[in-house]
Amino acid sequence: MPDVFVSYNREDLPIAQRIVDGLVHEGINVWLDMELKAGENYDEITEERLRGAKAVVVLWSSRSVKSRWVRAEATIGQRKSTLVPAMIEECDRPVMFELVQTTDLSKWVGDRADPNWRKLVEVIRGRIAAAPPGPLFAEGGVKKPTGKRGKPKAAPKQVAIRKEHIAKKKGLGAGAVLASLVAMLAVLGAGIYVWRPQQVNDLLASLSTTTSSTATDAASLRSAEGETPALKAASSPEALAKAAPVELAVTPAPVAPVVDSAVEAEPANTFRECDSCPLMLNVQGGTFLMGAPDDELGRKSWEGPQRKVAMAPFAIGVAEVTYGEWDACVADGACGKYTPKDAGARGTLPVTQVSWKDATAYTAWLTKKTGRVYRLPTEAEWEYAGRGGTTTPFWWGAMNDTTKSGTGTGTQAVDTLAANPVGLLGVTGNVREWTQDCYVNTFANAPLDGRAVEVAKCTQRVVRGGSFNDGVESLRIAARARNAPDFRDRLTGFRVAAAP
Repeated sequence: MPDVFVSYNREDLPIAQRIVDGLVHEGINVWLDMELKAGENYDEITEERLRGAKAVVVLWSSRSVKSRWVRAEATIGQRKSTLVPAMIEECDRPVMFELVQTTDLSKWVGDRADPNWRKLVEVIRGRIAAAPPGPLFAEGGVKKPTGKRGKPKAAPKQVAIRKEHIAKKKGLGAGAVLASLVAMLAVLGAGIYVWRPQQVNDLLASLSTTTSSTATDAASLRSAEGETPALKAASSPEALAKAAPVELAVTPAPVAPVVDSAVEAEPANTFRECDSCPLMLNVQGGTFLMGAPDDELGRKSWEGPQRKVAMAPFAIGVAEVTYGEWDACVADGACGKYTPKDAGARGTLPVTQVSWKDATAYTAWLTKKTGRVYRLPTEAEWEYAGRGGTTTPFWWGAMNDTTKSGTGTGTQAVDTLAANPVGLLGVTGNVREWTQDCYVNTFANAPLDGRAVEVAKCTQRVVRGGSFNDGVESLRIAARARNAPDFRDRLTGFRVAAAP
């Protein structure tokens, strides 16, 4: 259960998100607005988060003071002594809250050294520290929602948006609906957007605000080549449907989450700890939407649901590990003295015929050699760095570009491949790359802070990025597949990650 519940009017979302990002940067566990799954009860989920919070941060504005939801949430916070009000613009607060000390954030633009911001953080920490230990849903405390026969209801798998976030109006006719569509298209501007029939139906049903993603190259996606038989079998819908449900566990992140608005790493911000060690790039922390949106062409069901993830800073290999770098490990008596086969050339070609277990043996050797903890990147780290701050199907845009995708008749030297916005080479194509994560066919319960997904008796690990032999669908940044940890083939390699 998050420690902090943030109450705000939906029109103030940009300001609210900046405040949430700042609190996450401070290491505070905050309730974030995420996708709502069909069938979930808006009121029940919101009330559970609200009553379970140790601090209720209410953001007052000329809009939120008129919101019955915000006023009700503030009232509950005041009643439970968890209320932490903040003014995000000059306005008259509701009379019953005029005497409550309120932090002025009306001129706050994100400076975490700002005295008013520091005051807000201090008050929130005080509320959290003053809360009784253990869950707030306990006997003698807040009553936990119950289902049939008095049994406690299970916690929702996803946090939800508040009911007021879904704009529902009664009595609207076809003219009002069309007016809403026209207004939305006017806001979207001159960009190219694809509206599917189901999206229009959803809009007509709820009149909720829908953001459409940029269109992808339909012709190139439809003509994409298939995956290799082994990968097809591993990622087919039939295989996924038969997969047994699993309980998620997570590996602790190496550092505390730090949040900024986007990936901002200078290409020169690199290090190499020995002549035969991979060149590493430091990547700043931030937040991003992980996974593919529902309307992305080529999207598979196991690439979602899309959700916001807060990333801590980390370092990642500028390029895929090469044969030369692998051979240095073998020469040092490590990596099981295993020498992968090649196609008659080694050097700066990406090493292949290496399993997930082989790759982790290589990171163990780097850790021992350098004293810095090396590992495989988590799936979230791979996508965050791979996107480089972009949101399109490919890091360069909406349509496939063969000059950037690393495809062809075989692998290419890693230093000849195109660099993404933060300077990573060969993110797309060349070879598929192992990640740390155990494969689960949904992001619904995955960590929101970039940690790896781990399950007991993991039988498959995630690979990302596609290979030189894959079709366009598999080259999208959100595309994911998997193989057994001891699987080796000529299409799979890896890059490494480390503490910054």
